[in-house]
Amino acid sequence: MSRKSSIMLVAVLFLASLLTLLNWKQITGTGTQKPIKKVWVVTDLHLLSPALQDNKEAFKTIQATAAGKDLRYGKDRMEALLVQAKKEKPDLLVVSGDLTFNGEYQSLKDLSDIFKRFEQNGIQVLVEPGNHDISDGWAREFRGKKQYKTKQLSKTDFETLMADFGYEEADTRDSSSLTYLAKVSPKRWFLMIDSNIYVDENGSGAPVTNGRLKKATLDFIEQQLEAAQKEDALLIPVMHHNVLNQHRQPQQGYALDNAPDLRALYAKYGQKLALSGHIHTQNIERDKLSGGSKLTEIVTGAFSISPASIGELTFGKNSLHYRQKVLDMKPWLKEKELKNKELTNHRQYMDSIFNNASNLLVHMSLHDEGWYDSELAQELSAIIAPVNLAYFTGQTIDKNWLNQHVYQKSVYQKVKKSHPDSFVVTYIEQVLEESSGGSDQEVRISLKKQKEEGDDND
Repeated sequence: MSRKSSIMLVAVLFLASLLTLLNWKQITGTGTQKPIKKVWVVTDLHLLSPALQDNKEAFKTIQATAAGKDLRYGKDRMEALLVQAKKEKPDLLVVSGDLTFNGEYQSLKDLSDIFKRFEQNGIQVLVEPGNHDISDGWAREFRGKKQYKTKQLSKTDFETLMADFGYEEADTRDSSSLTYLAKVSPKRWFLMIDSNIYVDENGSGAPVTNGRLKKATLDFIEQQLEAAQKEDALLIPVMHHNVLNQHRQPQQGYALDNAPDLRALYAKYGQKLALSGHIHTQNIERDKLSGGSKLTEIVTGAFSISPASIGELTFGKNSLHYRQKVLDMKPWLKEKELKNKELTNHRQYMDSIFNNASNLLVHMSLHDEGWYDSELAQELSAIIAPVNLAYFTGQTIDKNWLNQHVYQKSVYQKVKKSHPDSFVVTYIEQVLEESSGGSDQEVRISLKKQKEEGDDND
């Protein structure tokens, strides 16, 4: 073979290898140039690996005090989500933190195996940690009557187990946190922001609820906002903590500690949309930023509580549409030929878990207020439970709804008269006030520049 022929053969083989690599990246989702039309968002999975519990006394105790989260079927819900995704075909699955119950290594290992199967089915996965995921001193397994410490996730563990789901395929990364930018298509960028406070060694005690961005991370965020503006790309920031106050009553630890700094950046670059989690409620908040731009922050309800919410983003020509979807367990159950009643009637089962938590909250509140009566507490729980469930799931609540479910009830009228400052009274008024701002289950956001005019044609 001549030298010229040898060179040509090497060139052909190199080109074939390059094309194979590019094709593989398209199959696996890395470096994909395909248009992104539909994105699913889930948050606060709080998955506890089935390998870490035996369904006995210690586990039942933690389940009863898990604030409405279902810990028993977390892995099953993810399996069902995969089956539903294979049918409805989102291009991307975004997970905005609190993947694990309390930072158990095995729980994230389980999720890694499931996420691999999403990508094998052509659905790219992007994840970020939540405040429960890294160096959580509450990481436990549950055996018999006792809890035992189990291996915690470190920052390195999280990054390694989730390497294929954002970190290795990131276009650029922040060196001071687990924040990264993923350009899932030329004009659709997702900025996955690590807003959590954690130590480098094993944690001790409860996880830190609040979040804060380092100066270096804020600088990194600004660089990505500026780059997106120059390239006329839609950048969607995703963070576990909230950048806007999602509730009228201040709730320390949910909005970012230095949220004003991040809001100032969003105002500077005219950011219109942000996604987050952490508060577990299905909620949409809008706020006018300095300079006149309006930011809409969408919080998808926790996947670990009823009704197992999925946020669906679809892109039109000049707008973005968000709607809350609900997990459908039936296709997975049919595929597995399972007949477990708690899975077959999973919405009702999850409602009951959540309502039990509401019941406990009422009993504890009356006890703390110093006028506890068990029979009265049960009557009040029957009122509070549907209010709390409707509120957390983003349902419409107005005075007509409350008249039917609350105000006309004699027990409520009695308590409002005798204890007007009680939690059960003030909470219901707060729910009514917060629910009057429009739908929390659906929103359409214009993507036009402020100077542009005309109708949006999707």
